[in-house]
Amino acid sequence: MRVTNPASNPELLDALATDFVDHSFDLKYLVRTICTSTTFQLSAEPNEFNKGDKQNYSRYYPRRLDAEILLDAIDQVTAQPTQFPGVPVGTRAVQLPDNGFNSYFLTVFGRPESSSACECERSTDASLAQSLHLLNSKDILGKVSANEGSAAKLSGDERSIDERINELYLLAFARRADDEELSIARQYIDAKENKREAFEDVVWALVNTKEFLFNH
Repeated sequence: MRVTNPASNPELLDALATDFVDHSFDLKYLVRTICTSTTFQLSAEPNEFNKGDKQNYSRYYPRRLDAEILLDAIDQVTAQPTQFPGVPVGTRAVQLPDNGFNSYFLTVFGRPESSSACECERSTDASLAQSLHLLNSKDILGKVSANEGSAAKLSGDERSIDERINELYLLAFARRADDEELSIARQYIDAKENKREAFEDVVWALVNTKEFLFNH
């Protein structure tokens, strides 16, 4: 909202502003208007007409989750919240008041230093350090294998394996597993003697998928 960052569609921005004023500055109404628009709900799956489009918003362009949102998502799936020093227990990464909290995860996933007002400080580029951190860091593996984590709890659950797998998919993707995903996960869990380790592996696999890591 500054001269150095002009609107890509000034007429649309003016129309939204006018509509916002007309509805007594109701933020919920504004968010609902945006989220229910056709443009906002476009699929990320390209078709033959828009697969080359990178600027006209004819489809959604997948984007990796911001560092704070991704950390909170991992915490939710593993049921292991990150504890930040100096703030109440349960404070999420998106609720941190500033960037003075030391976190390797947030740093490696592009949290900005906030040394300027430029949005370009935040990096969404993928890197080898990010992949290695998700795959084998003690921090992530510790969350996945925690005694009070979701994998440990589900491994001792008396419900069917399919129900437990679907619960993980709902946590990670806000959807149930399809038939192929259910079959693969079920076969893997059935083949493992240690069921807790099997569920830990499933959780670890889910948080490393593109569907989990990207907003699409």
